[in-house]
Amino acid sequence: MKTLPPPAVPALLALAVACGQDDAPVDQSIFTPEAIGTAALPLSESHQVALLADERVACVVDSYETRVRCVDPEGAVVGVFGRVGEGPGEFGRSGSNDLISIDLVRGEEGTVGVYDQVLFRFTLFEPSGAYVSQVRAPFLHPLRSFGTVLSGVVWRGWIPDTLMVRYDVSVASGEVVREQASPSRPGDVECGQGESVQGIPDRAEGWVFLACGSRLIVFAGNTGDATVLRPPTYLPDERDVAREEERLWTAHGRLRPAEMSRVLQVSPDGTYRSVVERRMEDYRATPKPYDLGTEHQLFDADNRYWIATQRDTHEWSYLDVYENAGFVRSVRVRDRLRAFDLLGSTLVVLVDRQLGPDDPDGIPDRALDWYDVGDLRLGR
Repeated sequence: MKTLPPPAVPALLALAVACGQDDAPVDQSIFTPEAIGTAALPLSESHQVALLADERVACVVDSYETRVRCVDPEGAVVGVFGRVGEGPGEFGRSGSNDLISIDLVRGEEGTVGVYDQVLFRFTLFEPSGAYVSQVRAPFLHPLRSFGTVLSGVVWRGWIPDTLMVRYDVSVASGEVVREQASPSRPGDVECGQGESVQGIPDRAEGWVFLACGSRLIVFAGNTGDATVLRPPTYLPDERDVAREEERLWTAHGRLRPAEMSRVLQVSPDGTYRSVVERRMEDYRATPKPYDLGTEHQLFDADNRYWIATQRDTHEWSYLDVYENAGFVRSVRVRDRLRAFDLLGSTLVVLVDRQLGPDDPDGIPDRALDWYDVGDLRLGR
């Protein structure tokens, strides 16, 4: 097993990763792709997005209206479909939050697949919303695309030695036609309580795992040989701090900020600090998790690994790209990234727009942005 140091990171935005590495921030190459389209979206609790086979139409989940919405780069609505129910073309509703819980997957023939985590059912639609077919399928987290089979992964923890299992399911019958266990974790990668290790398979029988929110474990092929990468880490900035303070006030319910500030705790040095001061001191000094979420990862057609990071996420967001267990570049897109998909030379990003004077309710507008990343694939 090899352990590689973190790639170079910007001096003002990041520190070299912890775990015994020296702080040595240097410049990092950034690729800013050309924006080629955008579409406004309604608010939603879901961050699902699927870029369809034509690289133009993309679909998202409109959770409050219990439906899927497909749009194009000119902002036109191509199709809106779905409703609560158990019949053909309908979606089950989760009892915990009364919202639908579905995953979107692109079909190789231009369709969009919807995996229903409540009904354990996979349904095919045309982008217009026309119903095609459905099949009952076992529980899994689908990968990005499907043809005659739907591939997905299930987390198995450390027991006995498997991290994840990949299942290939027949779209026609719902039967599992292939099962592949991932390699076990390297013995020296340990996570703290509440931290997880989850990942996805690549296009060549390998796997990549995000471990403990701060390390990437890359397995090349099915040999079990692992390389541990220590990506850059990013500390919270002042806007992150403001958001966290607001979250703390909300979490404490009826306590006003002024009242919270009078609730004192003893610091290690014997002085007294308010609850807010103590917690915010810890927050400022704690690096953000590397990724936005373990579902925000994919492999492109060149078997490059893309992962959405916690870097900035205000005016700009960043995706880091790796190839052959080596860092390639950071891709910068505007506004706060919530999800992304990639096909060919087209990147589509689901974002929250920056708040402006037209947002008196304090709720960011949502949108899909299309980018041309062909120059990155060509190494320019």
